Amino acid sequence: MRLIATALLAVISSAAFADDIKAVSSIDAVTVFPEGAEIARVLKVKLAAGDQIVTLRDLPGSLVSDSVRIQGEADAKVEIGAVDTRTFVPSEDTANAAAEDARKKIEDAIQALNDKQAALQATIETAALQKQLVTNLINLPSRPAGAGTATNTDPDWGALTTLIGERIGAANKVIAEAQLAQRDNAKKIQDLQNQLNQQPDQGQQKTELQIHVSAAAATEATLRVRYQMPGAAWFPIYDARLETGDGKAAPTLSLVRRAIVSQNTGEAWDNVQLALSTTRPQAGTSAPQLVPLAVDFALEGVAYDSVSTRSKQLARRLDNSAEQEQVPGLIVGGAMKQDEAAPAGAPAEPKPQLATATEQRRATTITTSFQALYVITDRQSIKSGVGDKRVQIDIRAIAPALSVRAVPKFNETAFLYAKFKLDAETLLLPGSAALFRDGVFVGRGDVPQLSGGEEHEMGFGTDDKVRIKFANLGRKAGETGIISTSKTDTQSFKMTVKNLHARPINVRILDQLPVSLNEDIKVDMLPGTAPPSARDVDDKKGLLAWDMTLEPDTQKDLAFGYQVSWPNGKAVYYEQHEGPFAGKVK
Repeated sequence: MRLIATALLAVISSAAFADDIKAVSSIDAVTVFPEGAEIARVLKVKLAAGDQIVTLRDLPGSLVSDSVRIQGEADAKVEIGAVDTRTFVPSEDTANAAAEDARKKIEDAIQALNDKQAALQATIETAALQKQLVTNLINLPSRPAGAGTATNTDPDWGALTTLIGERIGAANKVIAEAQLAQRDNAKKIQDLQNQLNQQPDQGQQKTELQIHVSAAAATEATLRVRYQMPGAAWFPIYDARLETGDGKAAPTLSLVRRAIVSQNTGEAWDNVQLALSTTRPQAGTSAPQLVPLAVDFALEGVAYDSVSTRSKQLARRLDNSAEQEQVPGLIVGGAMKQDEAAPAGAPAEPKPQLATATEQRRATTITTSFQALYVITDRQSIKSGVGDKRVQIDIRAIAPALSVRAVPKFNETAFLYAKFKLDAETLLLPGSAALFRDGVFVGRGDVPQLSGGEEHEMGFGTDDKVRIKFANLGRKAGETGIISTSKTDTQSFKMTVKNLHARPINVRILDQLPVSLNEDIKVDMLPGTAPPSARDVDDKKGLLAWDMTLEPDTQKDLAFGYQVSWPNGKAVYYEQHEGPFAGKVK
C-alpha cells in the first residue's frame, strides 16, 4: 500500500484537478505537552468521483508544517496523496473577503453603539442641567424682591411647587432611562468585542492546507488534520491530604493530581477533548555530539580563546530538528489505513469514567513504556492568552508510613513526615504540593519527578505529641600531653524524646559531629555517647542520626558529645558549610 500511495503522490502533484473544495474545519481534540501541543481538527467534505483538492485556510501560521498528518474515514475508497502547505496574510488575500467583511461589520456595530453611548450621555447631562434649573426655582420665595418690583403680584406658589415637582420627576425619569440604556449598550459592546476577538486577525499569518485526494466514487468523507503548535504548556500541581488516624485507624494519604494548562497559540480551544501527555516533542531527537578534546603547548606571543578556532569547528552541535518524513494517509473502504502509527500523545477514544458525586471527574490514564497520557473526561474550553485552566487528573490513595524527625540542636520541635511508595504504573512530574493534615492546610512542599516503585517523603508540619528537649551539658577548653601539648575543645549534650501518642511512633533525631579539614585537627566522640544509627546521612559528612521506635508514653534520653584537639599555638573555628545555618560558629 505504501508503494501505491507514494506513486500516487507523484502523479497527483503534477496532474490537473477537476475540483477545488473549500472546506472549514473545527478543533475537536488537543493533546498538550509540557511544551507545545498537538491539535486535531475535523472536517466533513462531499467528494466527487475522481481527483480533487480539499483546501483549508483556517489553520494558524505558526504550526509546525512537518508535523501535519491526515487521517479520515469514508464509505468509498479514497486515497490521500500530496499535502501542500503555504502561509499567507488574510488581509492581502482577496479570497478572505468574507471574513474581512464580517470583521468590519462587527467593528461598525461597536462604533454605532459607542455613538449611542455618547448621545445618551448628552441626554443625561441635559436632563441634569434642567433638573438643576428647576431646583433653583424652589429658592424663589426666600429671595428678596428686587428694586422696583411690585409687591402685590405674588405668584401662585402651590402651582409653582407642583410644576417644580413634575419637572424634577420628568428629569429623573429621563436620566434613569438613559443610564439603563447605557448599561444595555455596554453589555452589547462587550459581546461584540468578544466576537471581534474571536475573528481572525487580518494582519496575522495563516496557513493554507491543500489535501490532494482521489475518490473511487462520490462519497462523504470525514478528514482529521493533526499538527503541532508552540505556545502551549501544562505542569502538574498536587494536593497531599494526610489523615493521621489514631490508635485504632491506620493513617491514609490521598494524593490529588491536578494540571495547570495554558495556551497562547492564537486559536480558541472550544469544547475540545483535552489530553495531557508527558512526551516532549520539542526537547530534540538525539543527544548532543561529543568531539575529541585536545591539549597542546601554547606558542609564545599567540593569544588564545578559551576554545580554539579549530576546536570550535569540531564542537558544533547537532541539529536536533531532524525533518520528519511526510507519509500520506490512505482511506480504503471506510477507515483510513496508516503507513505509520499516529503521533505520540494522540488522544484515544476513552470511555467516560465518572467519579462519585462529591469529587471532580478524573482523567483516563494511558501509560506506556515511554509516556503517560491523561485524557480529561469532560470536554474543555481554553481561550488563547486568557488565563490558565485547572483540571483534575486523578486521586491516588496511598498507605503512608509516619515518622517524626527533629534537630534539637536548632529547634526543639518534632516534625511529622509521611513516606510513601508509588505503584508501578504511576509517574509523577515535578510540581508544588499543597499539604493538608487532618483537613487543615499546613503549608506547601515540592514533589520531585518520581517513577513507579520509587519512595518519597513529605513533611506535614509539627507534631506536638512528641516532646523534644535539648540540654547543653557544658563546654570545656583545655590542654593534653606532657612533652607536646595540644589544645582541646570538649562539648557534651543530652537529648530527650517523649512519645505522648496513643500508638508507637518512629522517631529520627539528627545532630552533627565536626568534620576535620586538616590532618592535625582530631575529632573524637566522647565515651558514653549513644551509638548513632547512621553516619554521613544523605552523603553529608558528619551528619548523624539516631532512629528509634517509641511506645506510647515512653521517654528516651540520648547522650552525645565530642572532643576536638589540635596543636598548641594554633586556633580553630567551626563553620557550617550549607543550609540555613551556614557560617562560622564560635
